[in-house]
Amino acid sequence: MRRQIPTNKGNKQMADNQSSDVELDGNQSKIVSSSNTSVLKRSIAETSKLPQITSSSSPKPSKLLQLKYLSNTSDLPKLRVLSLFDGIGTGYYALLKLGFDIEVFYASEIDKDALTVTKHNFSDNIKQLGSVTEITKKMLDEISPINLLFGGSPCSDLSGVNHRKRGLHDPEGTGILFYEFYLIWEYLNGKASRANTPFYWLFENVASMENKNKDTISKFFECQPVVLDSLHLSPQRRKRYFWSSLPGIAMYADIQKDMYTFDAPKLDDYLEKNLDRQANVEVVGTITSKRSCLQDSKSRNPVCQDGKYTGLYITEIEKIFGLPAHFTDVGDLSISSRQKLLGRAWSVQVIMDVLRLLSNKFAKK
Repeated sequence: MRRQIPTNKGNKQMADNQSSDVELDGNQSKIVSSSNTSVLKRSIAETSKLPQITSSSSPKPSKLLQLKYLSNTSDLPKLRVLSLFDGIGTGYYALLKLGFDIEVFYASEIDKDALTVTKHNFSDNIKQLGSVTEITKKMLDEISPINLLFGGSPCSDLSGVNHRKRGLHDPEGTGILFYEFYLIWEYLNGKASRANTPFYWLFENVASMENKNKDTISKFFECQPVVLDSLHLSPQRRKRYFWSSLPGIAMYADIQKDMYTFDAPKLDDYLEKNLDRQANVEVVGTITSKRSCLQDSKSRNPVCQDGKYTGLYITEIEKIFGLPAHFTDVGDLSISSRQKLLGRAWSVQVIMDVLRLLSNKFAKK
């Protein structure tokens, strides 16, 4: 299916029938009728002028330490969430841990293993919408209002450690999926502005991306990202960019390091003590989708057991990500399959800390 991708925020040229179209192939797209076209099937001219972020969608940041969270939130609206590139449901899990009253949680995910894990852990509480490339304006109208949109598009083609990365515009890569998030964000943000309803959003991706890609994303969202590192909340270095309208997030990013420096978790606290496993280091590097990911000098074989140096168990990795042990131990999933799911997931500790900024905006149970 030919799908229109905006290539520059300021580009005012051409319409749907001109040659700036690109193709998305494989499992990511299917032909839909002209009366129910994907959010992405629009002209560059339509997306050339981004909507100004209104006060209803992007409150001015306030000092995190001065936020007074309401003890009685019964009069506040319940959360209606859309999670794109949902993975194994870490966003939903974080909201549950924070005690938010979730009216409905919609998600877009196509990985079969990820869907198996979320189905096992959350039953039908997550309403799956299918591929992000198949979400249409009609679907968005049907599930609206949405007052929280979040997600992180695949980072492999943006990551600085991938020497074969394709960037944001290659139709053969996954980086181009950022535009799927952006155009859904644009549509929902516009609906919320017109209806004067609350709308908060968060987009996450790897902090090692090239500056040109970071600048492109920032131009589309008309804001700069904050940098957050799970190092301050877990024994893993995992630096990520967050573009967001959550109230106070800019101030939070400034003080995060100072808040947790003196009480940062250590790897030893996450190991299986019954097996006499001891940490050789306090923190490890970024855990990716590959079992061999921790090969830098500071992270290689970070555990000592029975006098031998070894790697992390998959249950220990789950706990490092803020999940219960065996969270991904579903069906007959292999260790490598579980590692792949975890390597693509959000750090629950970080996303909980960020979403906590909404504690005085939405109801809690």
